[in-house]
Amino acid sequence: MKHILQRAMGAQDEYESHIVNIFELINKNISAFRPGNLLDVGCGNGDRTLRLAKWLGVDTAHIFGIDSHAPYVQQCQSSFNAVQVDLESGNLSYENDTFDLVTCNQVLEHLKNYHGIIDEIIRVTKSEGYIIIGIPNLAHLLNRAYLIFGIQPMCIAVPSSHVRGFTHAAFVQLLQSMPAITYIACMGSKLIYPLPLLLAKALSRIYPGLCAYVCYLIRKQ
Repeated sequence: MKHILQRAMGAQDEYESHIVNIFELINKNISAFRPGNLLDVGCGNGDRTLRLAKWLGVDTAHIFGIDSHAPYVQQCQSSFNAVQVDLESGNLSYENDTFDLVTCNQVLEHLKNYHGIIDEIIRVTKSEGYIIIGIPNLAHLLNRAYLIFGIQPMCIAVPSSHVRGFTHAAFVQLLQSMPAITYIACMGSKLIYPLPLLLAKALSRIYPGLCAYVCYLIRKQ
């Protein structure tokens, strides 16, 4: 029964939804955008980095990734330019105005110094370049219900590697308060637990603040 319910809610597609959000966000808002290069902050094993680069037509030589986890970096180095960086330090080893597109997907919730890495992302993005940030939403519908009953929200579960929780509304306010960037749009995931997937897909376009994950499209001034 548990597996049937999880499938009805789309739980098996949770990992996939992290990158599908980015595809749809780009398609809806900047479909003609073709970056000359790409930096993925927190690239993990590189799978989603390569998928996004291929989808955007970015040549392998112009794909860059950074991650804190050495085995991931070593794995990525066989496919694109990847380096190990302590993301908590908030220092990226690139010159100002280097990248047409910088992505940072499902990373900020792992960092205490999230301000530092956002500032660095903005610094290394070219003027008029784009930034895409994806986060788990603390105000996800199921998390709201959990808190009513005194249950720890999923995106800051104990124990887990997450040390930050962001609500959709608060994160939009943060982005809009930063003078160096322009907040353009967001895209909520098609997952709104515990709603069935078909209903969640419909509501996600209207109420991103209820979604499990949200991606944000930003442009550097």
